[in-house]
Amino acid sequence: MYHDPKPITAEPIWPDDLRRGVRFRFPVAEEDGAKPKRRPCLVLESGKLNGRRSVTLAYGTGAPAKGKYGYEVIGKGKAAMIAAGLTKPTRFVCIRRITVSTEHPGVEVAQGSGTPVIGRLDAPLLQRMNDVRARLWAEHDMAAERRHERDLERRRWQREERRIRIENRARRSVEALKADHMKKGQAGA
Repeated sequence: MYHDPKPITAEPIWPDDLRRGVRFRFPVAEEDGAKPKRRPCLVLESGKLNGRRSVTLAYGTGAPAKGKYGYEVIGKGKAAMIAAGLTKPTRFVCIRRITVSTEHPGVEVAQGSGTPVIGRLDAPLLQRMNDVRARLWAEHDMAAERRHERDLERRRWQREERRIRIENRARRSVEALKADHMKKGQAGA
């Protein structure tokens, strides 16, 4: 009996390699309200989210950059474009990303290959992608740290405010008792 070394699974296996580009209908506002067009996207991360296999995709476009962002992976050399399966120079804007399930209807599977994978990144582009990912994660961690520090500061102020309120209440009660005592002393005299 023949045993296939690769088990048959219901889940697609294409997101296992982060060096791949895929076809995806990235949700952007279209002028006529039509279905988003299929575009090359770069797989930045893959893993499980809520028990389902998911990928984080970076937006791919052939439009020239309007500014210098530092979050882009640009495939423009002939060899890089062939390896990535691109027909024209493409910018992957990693700041513009989306995390979706691998079963998302926007994932476009090619009829011939049965996979949405269009290519791989060559070594320089892979290094650039890893640099951008590291920058995104560092900024994510810094933002989380700032949120944590803000929460600690807010809690400290709430404790201070509560202590001041308690001191004010205690002071007001003492003053009220003194005033009441003074009234009783003046009424008895």
